[in-house]
Amino acid sequence: MPKVTKDAQDDRIKKTKKTKDPNAPKRPLSAYFLWLNENRPRLTKPGMGVADVAKAGGAEWRLVEDKSKWEKLAQQEKAKYQKALEAYNKGSA
Repeated sequence: MPKVTKDAQDDRIKKTKKTKDPNAPKRPLSAYFLWLNENRPRLTKPGMGVADVAKAGGAEWRLVEDKSKWEKLAQQEKAKYQKALEAYNKGSA
């Protein structure tokens, strides 16, 4: 009989998916997504799919030299999220 490794045993165990709490605060957007939301109308061309827009946005994001505006906005969004998460955790505890 062959030896069963720990990894093989773990694969046979059925994992349950953690349910998401609909009342939990949404995670903040990253600097890239804040930039993309602002620039999406300019990047979108007729006939482009969502993936095509994301590829074009990613290519242009790499060329952006001064990302400080969106990084600052992302930090502000993250701070708001942290406050909302703390309030949520205090309320549910």
